[in-house]
Amino acid sequence: MRRALDLVYNGSLALAGLFMVSIFALMIGESVLRFLGSYITGANELIGWCCAAAGFLALPATFKRGDMVRAGFLVDRLPHGQRKAVMLLCLLVALVFVSYMVWAAGRYLWDGWRTEETTQGMIVVAVWIPQLSFLVGVALLWVAVVDELVVKLRAPADRLRAEREAAVGQVTAH
Repeated sequence: MRRALDLVYNGSLALAGLFMVSIFALMIGESVLRFLGSYITGANELIGWCCAAAGFLALPATFKRGDMVRAGFLVDRLPHGQRKAVMLLCLLVALVFVSYMVWAAGRYLWDGWRTEETTQGMIVVAVWIPQLSFLVGVALLWVAVVDELVVKLRAPADRLRAEREAAVGQVTAH
């Protein structure tokens, strides 16, 4: 199961990377075409959709790798039992918020699909299509939070750390 979840997180991160490359390609292509007297129809919309997709699809892997803003340096100074309790409480609060995000994104997407709403601008598509990355990203973030909650519940309190330990030769900020 661990391998499958990590594969999903990495796949989502790779897809986010592809959207980042798409942003680069669209921006460079638009610049070159403008220099040549032309343009890419709807480039701004496409770039916006790619930005949103890159951001939301990167969430699960970013969370699991511990690269989100955290207060681990404070949590790690607590005694083992308190540390585990605080970490579990934080994960439960995160689970509540992310659960709401999944519900809100799902409802938002469903409403767009049900009403056959289309995007406004140069490129007209069903609005749920560019919004799908939002739902997929937050749904995978929900899975990542539940995954982390299970990992922390199973781990002995004396082995838990909120912050990742630096690798050999890794520069750390003090």
